[in-house]
Amino acid sequence: MVDLKDLSVDASEGTDLAKLLFEREGILVIKSLLPPQVVQTVADFLRDALKEIDEALRQYGFSMQDAEAAARLIALMEESPAELTEHHRHMFLGHFPLEVRLAEPLRAIPRFLNSHPLLFDLLSTRRLYAHMPPTARYVLPHCSLARVPLHQDISYNPHMGDFCVVWVPLVPIDLACGGMVAYARTHNAPEMVLERQHAAADGWLPPIEVGSVHDAQRVVLAPLDPGDVVIMGKRTMHESMANSSDRMRLSCDFRFFGEQSHSTKHYLDIAANKVVAPAPAR
Repeated sequence: MVDLKDLSVDASEGTDLAKLLFEREGILVIKSLLPPQVVQTVADFLRDALKEIDEALRQYGFSMQDAEAAARLIALMEESPAELTEHHRHMFLGHFPLEVRLAEPLRAIPRFLNSHPLLFDLLSTRRLYAHMPPTARYVLPHCSLARVPLHQDISYNPHMGDFCVVWVPLVPIDLACGGMVAYARTHNAPEMVLERQHAAADGWLPPIEVGSVHDAQRVVLAPLDPGDVVIMGKRTMHESMANSSDRMRLSCDFRFFGEQSHSTKHYLDIAANKVVAPAPAR
């Protein structure tokens, strides 16, 4: 098992060590990279967006402010799935709606990263792009429902060429609040998914196995503070953890690529602040 400190670089240290760690380990933590005002902008926006999800929960007789909200939600999802609309089920699994993920406030993070040399150096690029929409997630206190099984991001993004994943915690992450478990030195492994059959209940692909990857090193991505970012390769294996704390977990994540790569789906040209649509099929 790897200590998180061995994968961490302070934002003030420059990019040489960061690039070395990223290329060797496939996981990198940059401490205090995002300015507080950027984190606050995104966190406040997502907290406000939780109101829509709470209103949806109230249709089923409870609120996310209730002490037993997690238990009530798990019971609803497991015992009465037929009562749920697809939109509600998706939200109750911890996903913010599409219109939230496409909204301008979330672009504050790509905009800042476009002003910093880190991703340009890691991706050896002169221009930076981000897949649209990004992911934004919440996990209720004392909730294990929204866990993402062990996976590689390449399996969910076959439309992209080379890219890296940037995960941004918007609240303090400790062992109770949970975050992710990842496996260093798995970034050069082949794609492990054998079939792209998404589970009907939660939409996730079946969990992969890490045992066959030589030299894989487990690392718990905690503690982390708002402003820290986690960067992983597209094949780096990782999974989310349950939230056993009494605090809401908020996070968002992005997939960045450079001009030498590609995407056949919508992406953000960050410098131009323009969403680029896929080229029409010929």
